[in-house]
Amino acid sequence: MPTTVTIPTYTGNTANNVIASASIAASGTSNANVDYSAVFEAQIHVISTPTGTVAATNGLQIQVFRRYGATPTTGETAMLTYVIPSVASTAAGLDFFLPTGKYNIKLTNLDATNAVTAGVTGDTIPNITTS
Repeated sequence: MPTTVTIPTYTGNTANNVIASASIAASGTSNANVDYSAVFEAQIHVISTPTGTVAATNGLQIQVFRRYGATPTTGETAMLTYVIPSVASTAAGLDFFLPTGKYNIKLTNLDATNAVTAGVTGDTIPNITTS
C-alpha cells in the first residue's frame, strides 16, 4: 500500500505586515482588512507593549470580523474576540489561526488613560501538497 505524505508550504512575512507597529491612543482603535481567500490558512501574531503606566481599564482587545460577499461587507459581530492583559512596559503576544477567507482585524486599546504600541503579523500556509 503506498504511503501518502502531506506537505504544507509555510510563508513567513515581514513583521507587522498586517498592522504596522504603532501607538494606539487611549481608548483608540486600529484595524485592517486582510484577504486570505487564496491561501489554505493564515497564522496571525499580535504583539502589545503598553507604556510605562497602565490604568485599571487595561488591555488590548483583538476582534476578527468575517468579510462576506463579492464586495465584500464586514460582518456585524466579531467571530473571534481576545484580550491581551497589560503589564506596564512588558510586551505580550497572542497567536491565532484563520482559515481561507476575508477578514477585518480590529485592535482596541482598553486603557482609557494611556497609549499602547501594537502590531499584527500574518504568515500564511499558501497550499498543502500530497505525494
